[in-house]
Amino acid sequence: MFVARLRRLDPDSPARRIAELRAANAAALVLAATGAATIGFSVVHAGSATAALEMAFAFIFLGAAGWMFFREPREALLIAAIALLAHAGVDLAHRPGLLSIDLFPGWYLIGCASYDGYIAALCFVARRR
Repeated sequence: MFVARLRRLDPDSPARRIAELRAANAAALVLAATGAATIGFSVVHAGSATAALEMAFAFIFLGAAGWMFFREPREALLIAAIALLAHAGVDLAHRPGLLSIDLFPGWYLIGCASYDGYIAALCFVARRR
């Protein structure tokens, strides 16, 4: 609903800019939370073959989330959309066996990839003029 209301605002109005900033901040928090969850799973299953690689990916996504706070709102929304789609791709890479599925519960990867894709789409829609 927030993005739908944002889209109704005049593209050049200050209210639209503030709404884009709020959407970008929310997306940064979502991206940081998904990265933090991956770090948690990696720590719990540190003996897994790909735990270090998973943690490296997680820190990349945490870095992208932090970087978003220093960009213009429309740029930050684009970064969020790209980073969330990349995170969904990493999640989906576990299913065909490219990455180990030992770290995560079976339901988590599909659920997280779906959620990432949905939020990425909202970020992309929110940044369009």
